[in-house]
Amino acid sequence: MPSLSVRSGKVIKYILCVLRVLLLRVLICDDEIFAVESIKKIVSEYFSERNISAEIVAETDSTKVLAEKASFDMAFLDVEMPKHSGLEIAKHLLDINPNTIVFIITSHQGYLDSAMDLRVFRFLPKPLDRERIFSGLDSAIRFYNENTRVLLTDGSTAQRIYMRDILYITIHKRKTLVVTKNDEIISDRSLAQWKEILPDNCFVQPHYSYIVSLQNIERLEKDNIVLQKNNNETVNIKISQRKYKEFKNKFFEYISQENF
Repeated sequence: MPSLSVRSGKVIKYILCVLRVLLLRVLICDDEIFAVESIKKIVSEYFSERNISAEIVAETDSTKVLAEKASFDMAFLDVEMPKHSGLEIAKHLLDINPNTIVFIITSHQGYLDSAMDLRVFRFLPKPLDRERIFSGLDSAIRFYNENTRVLLTDGSTAQRIYMRDILYITIHKRKTLVVTKNDEIISDRSLAQWKEILPDNCFVQPHYSYIVSLQNIERLEKDNIVLQKNNNETVNIKISQRKYKEFKNKFFEYISQENF
């Protein structure tokens, strides 16, 4: 059986790999209740279709948002509200959590310079378009994932690594060994605990003692998975015959989202 390579000159669409232990907190703030409900409906549909857990807070009172110290991962803010502008709300949210991904909703371009100073992620013009919001959220989730780190602990030591850098995790004595593109790190989590944490659309078990990142597969062979490290070295992981069909199906599902 020939090997299947995923590095064939195609641009791979980013797969949404959000840690299952995380609950994204999303704020929608607009003084018009109809607008709030419209945005909430679209955003809720997006997270439902992508199987991402999210808590969506919808608010029409900008004063209430400013009075609270709540932290959000994302925010959809109308730029023109009677009490406080969306840019004021954005500054408040970014002061609390500098990593908040801010979408500004506006029908005017006059706020562009001020918004860029605040590192606004994207403008959404009125009237709102479902496809544009979906596309913006895809980009936002990609940005979020690229900055998502996993905490590794081993006794008295702890460090954070980017989820995107994990090649595979394997059993190591009574602990696990996390192999990244550049390093090997001992973790006191069990393989079962890792399986509960990692998103199953991006991390799959080809063997009872391994969890492999689909994102970092160089090619799939009959008996092996070939993973790519940063120094151009490759790592081979055996596939259990019992799990081969299931693994191949998940891998095909993953790469079927390629954007040619």
